[in-house]
Amino acid sequence: MTIEIIAELAQGFEGKPDQAKLLLKAAAAAGASAAKFQLVNADELATPDYKYFDLFKSLEMPDEIWIELSDIALKLNINLNVDIFGPQSLKLAEKINVAAIKLHGTDITNISLLEKVAESSIKKVLLGAGGAWLPEIKKALEILNNKQVVVLLGFQSYPTPNEDNQISRVRFLSNLLKNNYTFASIGFADHTQTDNFLSIALAAVALGAGATVIEKHLTLGQIMKLEDYESALNPDQFLEFTNIIRSCWDAFGKTSNSFDF
Repeated sequence: MTIEIIAELAQGFEGKPDQAKLLLKAAAAAGASAAKFQLVNADELATPDYKYFDLFKSLEMPDEIWIELSDIALKLNINLNVDIFGPQSLKLAEKINVAAIKLHGTDITNISLLEKVAESSIKKVLLGAGGAWLPEIKKALEILNNKQVVVLLGFQSYPTPNEDNQISRVRFLSNLLKNNYTFASIGFADHTQTDNFLSIALAAVALGAGATVIEKHLTLGQIMKLEDYESALNPDQFLEFTNIIRSCWDAFGKTSNSFDF
């Protein structure tokens, strides 16, 4: 088993293909295992009268661009992950052969979408569960039991109060999954702001609690204030982050069952 570090690019590409390509290249250069974009289709997220509908519309990109990003990721040896929000984005995610899809925490009770994902060719699912109740997580896992699932915990708010991270849930669910859902593992989405002294330490704590996947926002430059920059690291900071987190992972080591006390 190894640690996976996902560079969360989210909406930072702002619907601009060249910006998306730069973010993807930055993620690869900064040592991320995977890069994740939000595959936005405005009609799947809102009705035209919603105040953010125009923003969602501005994030849409042609299928050809997503295909090109998939090809670039393959050349850079980095996995391409995308958030999906409905059947259309799921279908495109299949078409571009992504390594994994992410389901937003608000979709953990969206039984129809969960069933469509279960029937899809997608092999790996990041299941957002930051605000979910345990029965909701269990139900989603029952539906997705033919997939490799990462139950992704983490609380997104700016700034996030330290106590709201609830990393104790990582340990609890890690133990639950080992005993009952062997196809699933635990991840932690870290939204600590960059000026917080926990911006690296919190992810290390999550590793110690049982997380094997860490998600962290990456931006081209905080000073640019691109979409989703609030908890994002610059590329050089992200490289430091990946080096430290992987070193922490190595430091855990592995204890055999024959360890003699």
